[in-house]
Amino acid sequence: MKSVSVRIDDDIKARWERLSDEHGLNASHLMRQAIVEKLEELEDFYTVRQRLSEPFDPVPDEDVWKRAGLAD
Repeated sequence: MKSVSVRIDDDIKARWERLSDEHGLNASHLMRQAIVEKLEELEDFYTVRQRLSEPFDPVPDEDVWKRAGLAD
C-alpha cells in the first residue's frame, strides 16, 4: 500500500483525531474511508454530468405511464 502526504488545517486534524479517539477508530482507516467515499461521490457526479450533456430522444408521456404500469 502506498503512502500519501496531505496538508490539512489544524482544526480538521483535531476533529479527525478526536473522532478516531472517541470512537476507537483507526485514524488511517478513517481517512482512507473518507477519501474513498468522496471519490465515489465525485465519480458519480461526473458520470451524471457527462450523461446529461449528451443529447437524448424524448419519451412520450404514454410510454412513461406504460413502463410505470400506470397506463389506462
